[in-house]
Amino acid sequence: MVPLMDATDNDALERFAATIADNLRKNGFPERSVAFSLERMYESAAAKGLSFNKVLDLLAERGVAHEKTPEKVIFTRPAPVAPPVADPFAGMDFSALENMSPEQMMAAASQAAQQMSPEQLQALQSLVGNMSPEQMQALMEQAKKMGLG
Repeated sequence: MVPLMDATDNDALERFAATIADNLRKNGFPERSVAFSLERMYESAAAKGLSFNKVLDLLAERGVAHEKTPEKVIFTRPAPVAPPVADPFAGMDFSALENMSPEQMMAAASQAAQQMSPEQLQALQSLVGNMSPEQMQALMEQAKKMGLG
């Protein structure tokens, strides 16, 4: 069984993390990445009876990302999380397309595009623009099957 940290261990962990955060700010963080010697950081934590990995976890919870190399620990801002992309097909009923002629399908597609919000249009353009060659080929084959190609 792993012993739980008591309050004094937690206080020491908090103080060490605060010291690192202060040193990061003094070295230009978060505007720029800051690197410290990995060995010295582990030694410093061990001298205080702490796990440097737990310190890194605590810093990560507070928005300080890191990357380890064999010699350094590099602190960075975490990558921004992309906002969810609007589903360009949300609320659309495609069952009506099944019995349409190619001309009717093109007219329906044009009408649907006119009813899309700018966010939906952008999401659709992004979806098509980011397709792999294989996905694009499959889309073209599907269009041909529908009489559009």
